[in-house]
Amino acid sequence: MRQPPFSVSVVIPTYEGKALLARFLPSVVAALRNYTTLTGAPVEILVVDDGSRDGTADWLAAQAFDFTRALEQPVNRGFAPTCNVGFAEARYDLIWLLNNDIEATPDALLPLARHFATPTVFAVASRALRLGSDAIDGAGRLGRCVRGYWKVFESYDALPNQTPPDAVLPTLTASGGYSLFDAAKLRELGGFDELLAPFYWEDVELCYRAWKRGWEVRYEPRSLVFHQSSATIKTRFETRLVEVAATRNRLLMHWIHLHDARWWLAHLVMTGLLLLADVVARRGFREAFRQAWAVRREALQRRRREKASRRRSDRDVAAIFAAIRKLPYARVFRGPAEEALFREARARDLRIGLPPPNDEPAAGRALR
Repeated sequence: MRQPPFSVSVVIPTYEGKALLARFLPSVVAALRNYTTLTGAPVEILVVDDGSRDGTADWLAAQAFDFTRALEQPVNRGFAPTCNVGFAEARYDLIWLLNNDIEATPDALLPLARHFATPTVFAVASRALRLGSDAIDGAGRLGRCVRGYWKVFESYDALPNQTPPDAVLPTLTASGGYSLFDAAKLRELGGFDELLAPFYWEDVELCYRAWKRGWEVRYEPRSLVFHQSSATIKTRFETRLVEVAATRNRLLMHWIHLHDARWWLAHLVMTGLLLLADVVARRGFREAFRQAWAVRREALQRRRREKASRRRSDRDVAAIFAAIRKLPYARVFRGPAEEALFREARARDLRIGLPPPNDEPAAGRALR
């Protein structure tokens, strides 16, 4: 078993992102410089250019960023294939997957890397705030299956001074924009499933695969990054195309991984109802279903493979996240209003937990 300190490869997929890289890549370089100074571990940054036409490749070649090399693809292939190119080229123990619009704080990496001393850890996600505000972009992610569909966009976070110092915070998915992965396990799974190209749900599918293989995906609030949310996809692609792609990939994720018999039956019934509703409302579900159905044979092959490889059931995974809701230090939020209430509760918790002047900080306050 490997022991810390762990070597780290950063993979940054980019498409038409020269301006974003110019703004945010220096923060990633600084975070790596800090990590290697603290640990002595080797690091590298791989920027994978997905067929950009904005001069990204020439700009990168002209820069002198530490640890950094560029990988250029001749044509645009989408998020999953671009990431997989980086995964294949990465040389080190851990892979820090970052969007090109992420500003890393100097101390963001070490709290993530420490988790990999536990051999069952597959990935660890950072706490992410929206750039320029205190709005939460990413925290722990809960999951539950409702009427045959996984609800995966319900978040939770921990109150810093009420959380035990050795607490483990599971998350259903580690965001593909700001998470650290075990490189060996990532390659064992084959990286992101390119059936889900061009974008969305790749990270959910990958992490659900890892959970069912018996591994862990964790959330680490001591690692902080800032995200200029959807700076690339929403400016480069039409809204309807994005929505249809997301719905298509959500369907494929269920067709591959939903193995519980009762939940599968509920999924089939609900999908039929959604198709009927779309005849009236024309919301794009039929088009998404048509696209998913076109690759049903590939999805079925994956379904057979994953059923044979699973170590946890769907209900086992759901039980892990049902338990999170009962933790006294966890706060679940489903929208802006509940998120604002959590931010207020967190601020109060930090104020109450402040030590008197000149006192040593108490144990258990590390989750700030």
